[in-house]
Amino acid sequence: MALTIGVGPGSDRVWAEESVKIGVLIPLTGASAFGGKKELIGIQIAVDDINQAGGVLGRKLEIIVEDTESRPKAAMDGIHKLVDVNKVPLVIGCHNSSSTIPSATYAQSREVNQISIASTSPDIRKIGPYHFSACATDEVMGTELVKLAMKDTGKNEFGILVMNDAYGAGLANVMRKAIEASGGKVLSEVKYELNKSDYRAELQRLFAPKPPIILSVAWAEMSRVIQKQAYELGLFETVKDSWYSAYFADSVEAAIPETVEGRKGLDIASPKGERFAQFQAKYAEVTKNKDDIVSWYQAAAYDAARIAAMAIDKAGSTDSKAINQALPEAFNSYQGVSNPDMSVDEDGIQKTQIFQSYVFRNGKVEVYDVK
Repeated sequence: MALTIGVGPGSDRVWAEESVKIGVLIPLTGASAFGGKKELIGIQIAVDDINQAGGVLGRKLEIIVEDTESRPKAAMDGIHKLVDVNKVPLVIGCHNSSSTIPSATYAQSREVNQISIASTSPDIRKIGPYHFSACATDEVMGTELVKLAMKDTGKNEFGILVMNDAYGAGLANVMRKAIEASGGKVLSEVKYELNKSDYRAELQRLFAPKPPIILSVAWAEMSRVIQKQAYELGLFETVKDSWYSAYFADSVEAAIPETVEGRKGLDIASPKGERFAQFQAKYAEVTKNKDDIVSWYQAAAYDAARIAAMAIDKAGSTDSKAINQALPEAFNSYQGVSNPDMSVDEDGIQKTQIFQSYVFRNGKVEVYDVK
């Protein structure tokens, strides 16, 4: 569906030429819709800001949105439409690494640019020069999570639980390497399928060798089911204060509080500063809910859209090859809302990421300082 975005005065402008169109490919349904819906609002705010400031190349910026449904097949359907039918020179998305890798690989084959928002599998480095990322890969997150757990517990034996997809496999591999490099040992590693209603068998395999530390990745409803069943089986109690999660907020926000009490982990630090405060105010205005929590997802999506527009302006053209040449400079010169330093490395991947450690205590998320 083609969306003309504009919620402020800029939407009333009379544009002399045809609009500049770019694609957006994110999950609006399925297991990862919780993130994709946030990202779309961030992109919408960016497009509105861009159009209020005069658009791109003096023309209005529009987005054409396709839903990945949180599935690689739907992502492939979406990228084919955006590239082959809509002929966009640039796509923002996806959210999941398992959708980003195949869709961006196709975009790469057609020399169409793609900026991923929240895909962190190290395998995205292999896609090619038409792919860029607005966040760092899990080489950073996985290593830092292992360091946190070892420092916090003084132990070095682990059980690892991840989803059975490109993202989960990539993160598990990073964590395993970090554990072994530090002289530790992985006692169990379990990969689970998405969207099941019963994970008891996977949990029993995970806990069978009695690991003193658990490292896990599970989001939203999947996390709720896994945590509830670990609690009911009495397994959670054995690692109550030594269960660590990557992307902490997504791991606990839908869970039953008592099933994640004492859970610790890392998340991308919430942005701070005047620019983020302005973005947060605009977000509340758009959603009409001043209590909405603005996370890194919305901010990174906003940044990806602003960088895309900057690259098109720098290229002076909607030609995909010209935009590709301008994208590294756009990343490196843009001061982000999600991260002041948005500069990318030779693979087009953001170089830096700021993390914060958290604990779920007494029914709420708190900042956690390791003693």
